This record gives sequence, structure tokens and C-alpha cells, in this order.
Amino acid sequence: MRKNCLTGTNYLTGIFATSFTILICLASSSFAADETQTPAESSAKSSAEKPTETSVETPADYWTQATEPVYPRGAAISAGQLLVVDSDAPAVWSVAWPADASAQPKRLVTGSRYLRKTINRPFCATGHPENGVLVGDAATREIYHVTEDADGEAGQNAKPLNRGYLGIPMALAVSPDATTLYVGDAERRAVFSLPIEGVGEDETPELIVRVNARGLVFDADGALWAVTPDAEAVHKIDVKAKTSEPIVTGRPYGFPGGIAWDSESKTGFVSDVYGKCVWQFTADGKTEKWFEGEPLVGPVGLTVTPEAVVVADPKTTQVYRIDRETKKATGLFTK
Repeated sequence: MRKNCLTGTNYLTGIFATSFTILICLASSSFAADETQTPAESSAKSSAEKPTETSVETPADYWTQATEPVYPRGAAISAGQLLVVDSDAPAVWSVAWPADASAQPKRLVTGSRYLRKTINRPFCATGHPENGVLVGDAATREIYHVTEDADGEAGQNAKPLNRGYLGIPMALAVSPDATTLYVGDAERRAVFSLPIEGVGEDETPELIVRVNARGLVFDADGALWAVTPDAEAVHKIDVKAKTSEPIVTGRPYGFPGGIAWDSESKTGFVSDVYGKCVWQFTADGKTEKWFEGEPLVGPVGLTVTPEAVVVADPKTTQVYRIDRETKKATGLFTK
């Protein structure tokens, strides 16, 4: 039995060696033939063998055609506009700001309906300090600077900024000096930074702190506030020192969705998806419910002004302006 096995092995080895020799000879002949060709002959051969390129038309349903919000989950105010990111449309909507009554939202940013294509699953958006909108997209692991462009796809230009390095960008905040963009990455459970113009070819976003931020906001003193779904719910981040300090602990919130900060009153606000409410907190960590119940069903992203708290609620397909004095809630999208 052993002799037969060895004989079989030698037989297979011989076949392999013979086949390998033939391949080497063929490769050598081909290489020699190419070497003897003139540049013109080589170019002609290359052109003849190259498959004809055909243009691929973008499918008619490639970009969303939604005419109204579907799943508004984030809110930010920038350049006289209230920006509302919509994960399911997918899009970023806008209404003129200030606003105290409902209006028809305008689709400012258009995303693709195709998986892993441009802005297919946006989770966060904020205004760019110069022009346009910054959008964090989980589908392409990218952050886009989107500007209006009549000749661009979907009437816009979407410039990628982080070269697909980040996993799931859940929160965005621009530094007070407008030079740096900070990102909460839910996949890496950390906060990163990158230049506002985007990273270079051989660069990547920089790790700032290991804080699982689902919402980010700067205060007037340059501190970055973050809300997380973890037991240490609110962190105060020193972006220069790359350190963080837990401020609100003990898991007081059901499931926080967004954070806002009013530097004038030194008060922060947190939306609670499960609690159907909005909390407020102070810099020393004290927190209490600020608004609860109808019309809120599942509030997520929010922003604040001296007069109002503005919160997006995807469960009601609405964005509410809640007056800070009267607590009156007004829907800002016409239905």
C-alpha cells in the first residue's frame, strides 16, 4: 500500500512539473513576441483587445424622488435655515429660520435610493461654515460636503471628506474657529476629527477620545459636549487635550438621541427616544425632564435657540418647535 501511494505521488508530481514547464515556455514565447513588436504594433494590438467602453446610464430611480419628509431624525440651524436630515427619504430638508408656524420643506440635499451609493443612509447633517451642508452617511462610510450645482448629479455636488475611513458617522460638529469637523463614529465608539476641507490622500481622521457619541455640540468656550447611549450619558470633551469628563452618569435617560447646548443659560438638552421626552441638564451634572408627552413619540435629534428647543421626531414625521417659556409645541412641516 505504501509503495502504491508513493508511486502515485511521484506520478502526480511528474504531471505537475511537466505542466508547469509548458506554462513557462508559453509565457516566455508570449513575452518574446511582445518584445519584438514595434510600439505601433503593440499599441494597435492593445487597442484591438481592449473591450469597447459603454456608458452606463443612471437608473431613473437612482436618486430619491420624495416630495416630503419620511424619517426626519436630526435638526440643525445654519445660515437662516433649519436643516433636517432624513434617513429614509434619503435627503436633507430645509425650512426658513426663524419659524413659528408650519411650512412646506424644501429638499436641499438629495440622496441615492441604492444601497452603498451616495447619501443612501444619512444619519446626521449640519451646516458648512462657508456654504452648503455637511452630511454623515452610514451607507458609504462617508462624510459629504454638499453644495448646489445645477450641472451636478441631482443638481448638487457631493464631495467626500474622509475617504471612507469612518464606520457609522452618527454626529457632526464644526469647531468654533470653523477649521475642524468632529465626528461621532458609532462603529468605533469614538470621536474623530478631520480638517473641514477633508483629509488628504495619505491621511486619515484623527482619534480624539473613546466616547460613543450619538450627538455632539460645542459651547461658547470651545468645549465639545457629547451624548451617548452608555451609562455615562453626557461627556464634556477637551478636544485639544484629547480628554473627556463624564458629566451626567447613572443612565438617567431611556435612550438618548441628540444633544443641544445653550451657552447663554449654560443649559444642555437631551432628547429621549424611549422616554418620549426632552431632558435638560447643567454643567455640574444635574438633570431633569423638561418636556414630556404629546406630541412627542420618539424624539431624536435636536437643537436649541434662546427662545425654543427644536426636535425631530421620525415617529410622527415631524419637527417640533417647543417654546422655552410656554412649552407650546408647534409642528414646522406642513402635512
